[in-house]
Amino acid sequence: MVELNGHDSSRLISRINDVSGFKLKPPIKLVTDTTEFTRIGHGDVIMLEGREFFISGDVYEPRFGLDEQPKFWVKRGYDLDDGRRVIVKLEFYEESVARFGSFSIPCYRSPEKESEVLWLVEGDSRFMQGRKYVDDAHNNVRVIDFIHGKSLFETILEMEISHEEYYYTYLSPLLKKLVGCFEAIQMLHEHDLYHGDIRNDHIMIEERTGEFRWIDFDLCQDVMFDPYSNFTSFDVWSFGNVLQFVVGMGLSTFYDIRTSGNIQADIVLNLQPVDASAFHHHRLMNLKKIYPYISERLNDMLMRFSIGAEDYYWTMAELMEDICGAIPDVPEGASATFPA
Repeated sequence: MVELNGHDSSRLISRINDVSGFKLKPPIKLVTDTTEFTRIGHGDVIMLEGREFFISGDVYEPRFGLDEQPKFWVKRGYDLDDGRRVIVKLEFYEESVARFGSFSIPCYRSPEKESEVLWLVEGDSRFMQGRKYVDDAHNNVRVIDFIHGKSLFETILEMEISHEEYYYTYLSPLLKKLVGCFEAIQMLHEHDLYHGDIRNDHIMIEERTGEFRWIDFDLCQDVMFDPYSNFTSFDVWSFGNVLQFVVGMGLSTFYDIRTSGNIQADIVLNLQPVDASAFHHHRLMNLKKIYPYISERLNDMLMRFSIGAEDYYWTMAELMEDICGAIPDVPEGASATFPA
């Protein structure tokens, strides 16, 4: 970490202003070892393999009504060579636990696994694009092209229409878009890779094209109980959360259903534990109980992710076959496209 003054500082300040509009004063801090990532912030420049990246701040992640949480190892910035907006993901390791029914699944971050995915999907617009750099301390730094748009999570929650209007107008084109997302993950599985953190906010809808694009691939699982002895089943199970959110036009938790005042009391009383998600027991998977117009085939798919399921999905091929079969049962509506 070096503080630059003089000509080098003036050059960087001028270039930063050109590409970002930020007006800085010397000295400029030049970082070549990103190990202490919490000390890297607005105004710093990271040099990676001779390429300079201006850091404008940390990335914040909104999650399910909570305050936005800073991800101190993920930075917003600009590539000073070509002026592109980028996300700079610094090497960071953490462990957590995901729960699937009675199973506890250890999770951990792997910069190397994400780098493998980036190499594989280069040029494939269904995925975020970027490349791996190595800093002077041999840290794995991934520089990702910024995607202009909103997540699937944000887009659906911001829609100000009733669920019934949503179902009869937008759900069919949205499900067709999701088929492309399924196919993208299937391609990873065919190359012995996986996503590892499939969520509604990890599908970005690009503003210009309306294309659905996957982001964030650094999470891994130690799925010792997987009968197929691989990690792909966790991706398949996680898709149940995405489908429940998409079909339900939101999280559809038992608490929200009971307190909304929009669902008849007898329907609420008829909700059972077996109607809940096997992944998140507070979310309703049997959505047809509160939205009776949902097609039987689509609801049957959701129920294969429920506590009461007798047979879970285990492969992407099986899930894709069923979703393609269920789409014709959902009305086309007046809208030909899902709004981005």
